[in-house]
Amino acid sequence: MLQMSSPVPGLDRDLRADLTRLTGMTSEPDPLNDLYTAVVAYAGLGAASPYADDIIRAIVVAVATARLIERPQFNGGAVPHPREETSGRDVQAVPRALRSPAWTRQAWPEDRSGHHDFARLSLAKTPVDRVAGQMCSVFAVDIVGFTRPDRDDDIRLYLHQRLYEYLQKVFDDSGIPWAESFCEDRGDGALIVIPPEIPAKGLIDPLPERLRSLVRRHNHVSCAAANMQLRAAVHIGPVEHDHHGFVGTDVNFAFRMLEARPLKRLLAESGAELGLVVSGFVYDSIVLRHPSLVHPGTFRPLRFRTKNTRARAWTYLPGTSS
Repeated sequence: MLQMSSPVPGLDRDLRADLTRLTGMTSEPDPLNDLYTAVVAYAGLGAASPYADDIIRAIVVAVATARLIERPQFNGGAVPHPREETSGRDVQAVPRALRSPAWTRQAWPEDRSGHHDFARLSLAKTPVDRVAGQMCSVFAVDIVGFTRPDRDDDIRLYLHQRLYEYLQKVFDDSGIPWAESFCEDRGDGALIVIPPEIPAKGLIDPLPERLRSLVRRHNHVSCAAANMQLRAAVHIGPVEHDHHGFVGTDVNFAFRMLEARPLKRLLAESGAELGLVVSGFVYDSIVLRHPSLVHPGTFRPLRFRTKNTRARAWTYLPGTSS
């Protein structure tokens, strides 16, 4: 039987009553248990399937949202935005189930991979199905030398956390809302898929320069083992999603560019904080057509062969004269 404290922390008696009223289920012995049974039976899931918990959580948050629309007061006052300052009360004390969908996106950073990301974005009215099969901007990034022997797990955890902190900031500051993008963790890096309606020009400027600036500041205050150097790749193409993750030739191509030996060699020789590689399509359709972003002459052509891929791309080292 589903435990109330696991998938939906903070579910109170009033919310149980709302769940009963809005779903039409009986209130005894427990509407959430009845809902769990119905979801498992309808979806054909096993009793131990983690997907059942995700579906339940999505339903409960939807009910909580309806509750907020009808009764937008909490503890006698308006529910604060997580970024707003509060007096006398920590905003984290507000149960997740009582936050609006837009705030819930900010409150679930751990749910940015796999089926958790699918459930979160569905609540945010940005379903993966709206992106699957569409021409999307693909941004791949990884930390150079993540598994170097001079780095222990504490340093790797620190680098992993800082990477996401910097990515979220530079995406938002570059006109590409992080909350509207789809992110999959790749261990030493990440894959970010941007919906087709969001312009890709920000991935050429100002995002690379702003990311480089944050990495430069990070390296200034970090020990040598915690210094960061990044490789990033930008491509545009159709993507597919099977509710476990993004797949497709163009997703693969972005990571093949990241592994290009000429890019690795260029970064090693220059010591630059960030090396950006873009596909020929991105270079032709964005860089050449919008020279006011980054001058096309700043990019170097490179030919590479990685696994079964042989192609041409263009590299750019923000902050250098190369």
